[in-house]
Amino acid sequence: MDIKKHKNKYLGQDVYILANGPSVYSHDLQKLKGCNVIGMNASSILEHEFGFNSQYYCVSDLRFYNNEEKRKYCTELLSPQTVKVFRSEIAELVSPLDRDDTCYIKALSRDGFSTDISQGFYFGCTTTMLALQLAYYLGAKKIYLLGVDLRYSNDAPRFYVEKSVQHEDPYTSVQIKNIVEAARFLESKNVSVVNCSEFSFLRLYLPYEKFGI
Repeated sequence: MDIKKHKNKYLGQDVYILANGPSVYSHDLQKLKGCNVIGMNASSILEHEFGFNSQYYCVSDLRFYNNEEKRKYCTELLSPQTVKVFRSEIAELVSPLDRDDTCYIKALSRDGFSTDISQGFYFGCTTTMLALQLAYYLGAKKIYLLGVDLRYSNDAPRFYVEKSVQHEDPYTSVQIKNIVEAARFLESKNVSVVNCSEFSFLRLYLPYEKFGI
């Protein structure tokens, strides 16, 4: 699928990015029904639990898709209407029969922000960065970050249970740097990014709003 056909689909609208931090369960996610949602990784679990669908869904970490335990979250649990936006290298891991409904985006480098993801994206060591660049490409005016906690504790780094926990501690500072710089860039384009996680490491850098108020 060509990502170009989706450019400015949500021009001037709100977009909600649903990440995988434990704080997602502090929100009433039923309020996402009818909203423009970009999910990622295991967010499809939440869709089934709270009765909403994401219109777009991102994976940029090859390890996530390559993990048999987690692969079902981006294959079996997603709505057929959800547009999948994957890092291009994942195409090599996908059956040819499953590629038609997926947009594969080339990774340009680690640090930066792409205003045209049809040409590639900057991965920033977090799938949230792909989702942010997608939201901008879709024409979002205000972007809400849900579950972007960036606190990878040993007991519960994510909202779901992992048999083999994937820790990201060495890259937390890189993730914060890229998300904050992306938000500052977007502000210069009159696009606002707000953090909805009360305990996120982003509280020091981004405006905070309680979700659903």
